[in-house]
Amino acid sequence: MKVIELFNRNLNKSTIESIDSTTFKEQINLLLNSTLVRLSGKEKAIVIGAGKMNDFSLSFFVKNFEETVLTDVDLLSVNESVRYERLSKKENDRLTRIRIEYTGFEINHFFSDFKERIVNCHSYDKLEKVIKSKLDGLENYKFLKDYEGKADFIYVSPIYTQLVYNQLLRECAVLRENRYPEHFIKYLEEILLDEMVGVIDRFNNNLVDTLKENGIMFVLSDIFQVDIGSEFHVRVKNGIKNFDVMEEIYSGYQAKFGTGLGDYGLINLDEKVNSLLSRWLIWPYDDKKVFVVKLKIFKK
Repeated sequence: MKVIELFNRNLNKSTIESIDSTTFKEQINLLLNSTLVRLSGKEKAIVIGAGKMNDFSLSFFVKNFEETVLTDVDLLSVNESVRYERLSKKENDRLTRIRIEYTGFEINHFFSDFKERIVNCHSYDKLEKVIKSKLDGLENYKFLKDYEGKADFIYVSPIYTQLVYNQLLRECAVLRENRYPEHFIKYLEEILLDEMVGVIDRFNNNLVDTLKENGIMFVLSDIFQVDIGSEFHVRVKNGIKNFDVMEEIYSGYQAKFGTGLGDYGLINLDEKVNSLLSRWLIWPYDDKKVFVVKLKIFKK
């Protein structure tokens, strides 16, 4: 199993099964159904970051589209989730499953000798050169080339915060454990965070290129994490159904903590396609915290 695939496999396995996401899925299904009326065609739907399908119902897609393409770097989790759905033969025949590493880091073998090369860096300039060499050629990285301009509908699970950055931070944590100088690690983290701007931009370009003209993209992004029972959690629970109230809460959060990867993913898409609708939702994660998710629906 490849490094990025293994990392995401372990991430998917760590998801707590006992948390009931039924209400969240029901909300998503209602929003998906209301989005269907905007679609001019229902031939191909593509799911980005399908994983364990904790945020959507597969039955919605196989019933409404001639072909549903499930994509993820961890195809084992996707296959396990499909088996759990107990689809009919007709529904299974409408499914295509494709393993995709969305960032291009895998084809560049970014993590294969990452720590070994970094520990030999004893200057900021050397660190920059190593990272640049690791990312060489990825500016035009493409995925789903066979589906370019063919998707009537794209569903994007909350994935912006999972696009390789957590794995990068884990590599930095290992460097700390091995007593690599802290000032170099902090500089490395800054470089890698800056690089995520390009990663997300390329990822979004791929999504837009895959969409047909007048196609629709349904994008979920986890914006912030909230501890259950906290004062902030109470504010969010009370305001979640009021978009203006949530935007005010979000503005205060952003002013305090800055723009995150989840925020930037949506901001970047706003520059590429037309926004039709925005909505805030609470996505249960475990018995201690929830994610506050922003949904945006775009049209090409």
